[in-house]
Amino acid sequence: MDPTLGVKATGRCVVSRKKKVSFIYSIPQRNNAELILNHSSAYPFKTRYSQVLCSHCHKEFEILSELKVHMGKYHFNADHKNVLYGLRGHLMKIDISHLECKLCRQTFLDINDLMCHFSQEHDLPVNFNASFGVLPYKYVDDHWVCVSCGKTYSNFNDIKRHTSTHFMNYNCEKCGTTFISYQALKDHQRQVKCYRTAYNPRNGRVLRPRSNAEIILQCSSAYPFRTWMSNLNCIFCRVKTRDPVFFRNHMEAEHNTYDVQTAFYKKMRKAFLNVDITDLKCKVCSITIDKFEDLIDHLKNDHNQPIKSDAQSGLLPFRLNDGSSWKCAICNNQFINFDALRKHTQSHFHNYVCDTCGEGFITESALIAHNKIPHENKYSCSRCKATFTSLNERSAHVKTKHTSKPYVCLCCDDKPRFSSWEMKKKHQLIVHNYGSDGDSYACTLCGKSFKSRSGKYNHMLRVHRRINSELNFICSNCSRSFTSQLFLDKHMAKKHTI
Repeated sequence: MDPTLGVKATGRCVVSRKKKVSFIYSIPQRNNAELILNHSSAYPFKTRYSQVLCSHCHKEFEILSELKVHMGKYHFNADHKNVLYGLRGHLMKIDISHLECKLCRQTFLDINDLMCHFSQEHDLPVNFNASFGVLPYKYVDDHWVCVSCGKTYSNFNDIKRHTSTHFMNYNCEKCGTTFISYQALKDHQRQVKCYRTAYNPRNGRVLRPRSNAEIILQCSSAYPFRTWMSNLNCIFCRVKTRDPVFFRNHMEAEHNTYDVQTAFYKKMRKAFLNVDITDLKCKVCSITIDKFEDLIDHLKNDHNQPIKSDAQSGLLPFRLNDGSSWKCAICNNQFINFDALRKHTQSHFHNYVCDTCGEGFITESALIAHNKIPHENKYSCSRCKATFTSLNERSAHVKTKHTSKPYVCLCCDDKPRFSSWEMKKKHQLIVHNYGSDGDSYACTLCGKSFKSRSGKYNHMLRVHRRINSELNFICSNCSRSFTSQLFLDKHMAKKHTI
């Protein structure tokens, strides 16, 4: 082998490697993160369970204040390139509890103001078209404070889960899972074969409508609830009430701050979460908002919340007021009870329609579950054995074949129906001589009496269920008629055998 070729090959390998390293460090979000670490008091950290770790030497600490002292003593002028390189495209956790610019010592509340200051006052190369590459955290008075919305948490796992909801800006177009970084999305697309109808994501957000719902619940006074019969059920402590005013007072007193993750459950993929928007306010700026759509626009435009415009809100808004009237919160139509209002409200969100039967659904998961059941004779009548392919056909059948008169007289040939038991009883008393005393239930055809209605009914059904012309089996001794030879033989053996 020519040694010259080997040297050239080795040289090309070194050049290629240098280009690769240079490319890694030239990612815009890494450059932004490097500016923050080099020119501000923000410092990076890692976590392992409940422990806080130094990003440089991985020493463990109980609280961030201890790590801050450690950083000032041992890593004050440390090179942050190794920390950034180990992130592999993910966002870096930084502490901005006491954020200030190292160049002029001006203090700031958030990263956005700091980066604007870098660009305008110090002419630093900030790339505003890319992510800043950091996840900012604040630790004040022994509590974690969300930089975006101001909510406080006592442990890091809660604030970590909450903070990530404000930075889920990358979503998979196949399954709807959202991720914090573009690299995390690429890892998901490369490693996971996801399909919208079959894949259950292991990380990220499951549905964009649910992500929107979480943001709305975090930043507003919309109270989530469930219903059972005529009761309003608290999702968090199972308190039941029929008074919407009591429910709102309970939510304000007992659950003013709550983890929105606990408001959702597995079956939410097929439906949306009910929320009461009677006293709707923005928790970020405390202004009162009348309409649910205005709240969404306010959170997105005025507070820059990452609400997805191409996804639904994931919530069914209801204005319960005091429970004396039921009006739609979207179109103001009035209804007689909450069940009718709920069905009407759901119709505003029927974005998925079955092509076979025309039934509407709120979510795609509900439509998929609906289509798994065959449509042939899918719906059955509860009053007879008839089956139908659609709800409309069954409804037409019930209206034409089964009226609102559920009580029928089986003794009459034309089977008349009655709207109440009293009317049927009156009919049987007049026409069929049904009485209320013992032995007063007499058969009008043969004169036999019975002590109960059921005894006479069974007799009429068994002996005289056919019309008179069909009573062809006549007793030669007493002229009684029967519908079959079997009944005639029993009669002969019982009445005329010595």
